[in-house]
Amino acid sequence: MILHRPIPDGFKIKTATITHKADGWYISLSLEDVTVPSTKVDVIPALDNTVGIDMGLKSFLVTSNNQEVEIPQHYRKSEKKLKRLQRHLSRKNKGSNRRKKAIKRVAKTHLKVANQRKDFHYKTSIWLLNQSQVIAHENLNIKGLAKSMLAKSVTDAGWGQFLQILNTKAASAGCLVVAVNPNGTSQECSDCGAIVSKTLSDRWHSCQCGASYCRDHNAARNIKHRAAGHPVLLKAREMSNPLGGVT
Repeated sequence: MILHRPIPDGFKIKTATITHKADGWYISLSLEDVTVPSTKVDVIPALDNTVGIDMGLKSFLVTSNNQEVEIPQHYRKSEKKLKRLQRHLSRKNKGSNRRKKAIKRVAKTHLKVANQRKDFHYKTSIWLLNQSQVIAHENLNIKGLAKSMLAKSVTDAGWGQFLQILNTKAASAGCLVVAVNPNGTSQECSDCGAIVSKTLSDRWHSCQCGASYCRDHNAARNIKHRAAGHPVLLKAREMSNPLGGVT
């Protein structure tokens, strides 16, 4: 085994996972620092320690602080190259050495796209966790979206992998990731709680209370408020739903 960095002193190997990829075999080690006692960090979401994120396909995400992370679209950028390699593969005779080499070239290109996407997800997760103790996001049905007309774009964005990495990094950093109800985050005003109907083509939120935000920024603010339990908006929802419950 070739180690890319030495195992530090005081760490105990817990698990070893062996995987085979297009460019070779890999072993991933899970380590435990036996010198540090395990402590549970209790973080309570509040307006001053929470950042809401609205994930999308126009931008990868927009935060409640109106910070935008562009979507890299690694697969779409490599799509032409992949199509060319797959055409070359289809012309090779089955069982031939040239076909085996062509298969390996296609697999390596797919692996490069996956590695680029994962690297982007790790860097974005660390960037978010450096800003706040609590990260709030919509509890999306990602599997359902991956079967829709937007399947290619949703798969290329890799929301599921990103949220998995974000949760793992948050746990190790003593932070918290909260999933909130996604219903109405784009329609609801993040200032007064009123419902402002929009179509998918409407990219700006304007409310009679004077609030004016980008659609995604408004949604990110609502996500933050739902995670932190914003008192003004909770009261507005209760007035709009006197029988109780949040709609």
